[in-house]
Amino acid sequence: MSRAKEFMNAVWDQRNNQGADTEEKLVSSILKLISETAVFYNAQDGRVVLDKNDILQLAEDIVQ
Repeated sequence: MSRAKEFMNAVWDQRNNQGADTEEKLVSSILKLISETAVFYNAQDGRVVLDKNDILQLAEDIVQ
């Protein structure tokens, strides 16, 4: 299964089974899922840096 399909399945699971029953809850769930799905790096100062290009690629893959 593709990463985009897995991501969308997780979004629908949040919406249908995990209580993301308002727009605010669904957006919050999507942001959490992105943070768990996207490629990330650990910066020298201890921050976690999400890869913007990876997130944009996932967005493109979802609509294809």
